[in-house]
Amino acid sequence: MTMTQLTRTIIVDADALIALFNKDDGLAARSLDLLDRLTAEGASLVHPATTIVEAVTTLQRRFSNASAAGELVRLVQQADLTVEPIDAGVLAEAMTLFNPYGSKQNTLFDAVVAVVARRVDADAIFSFDGWYEKQGFRLVSQLYAEQAA
Repeated sequence: MTMTQLTRTIIVDADALIALFNKDDGLAARSLDLLDRLTAEGASLVHPATTIVEAVTTLQRRFSNASAAGELVRLVQQADLTVEPIDAGVLAEAMTLFNPYGSKQNTLFDAVVAVVARRVDADAIFSFDGWYEKQGFRLVSQLYAEQAA
């Protein structure tokens, strides 16, 4: 990326955030590598409020990792992360994307991420969930695959 290009806006999904805070996660190394690349280019990382809630809850409940959950909470409290508030309009729009009869892997949380990505005209979503591609979004990993090609 050259100095004349604008900073990329990246929406962070819970799967990537969880992998960044849980070293035992299968996506941890890949997530850290992508975060390093995004940081090096000065990308703007936007975290929907629901992503924070989902990640903290998953770290605490599913992984019993209170330390990681607490670290994420601390970053939010110190305003070290850009958090995008979720209002009733975002929620209503997300509900039009959400299919309660579809895959259990594609949740209302994912639909909120997609709506926020659309609203801020994000360059990509930091996630490993192929559902976003089906919605017309690029994943961060695709940004770097395109650069290498």
